[in-house]
Amino acid sequence: MSGNQTNPVTIDRLALHAGAMTVDEARRLAELVALALARIPLDAALPSVAVEVSAPAGRSLEQLAGSVADAIAAALRVEAVS
Repeated sequence: MSGNQTNPVTIDRLALHAGAMTVDEARRLAELVALALARIPLDAALPSVAVEVSAPAGRSLEQLAGSVADAIAAALRVEAVS
């Protein structure tokens, strides 16, 4: 086995309050966040984290999803060392 393996992280519930988006845009944002989280090596067993990410005008759903995933990963890292 490789020394770079991490334990799988399971997300039971991901709630996004997306503001003024259509249902399709919000659904796509959730999918993009999940895909972005899948690419981040996480090794944590925590009950929950909450993050807040601003969405400046002109940002794409992909950029917003990356920001949300990065904020979640950072929050998990902080909780893991607490």
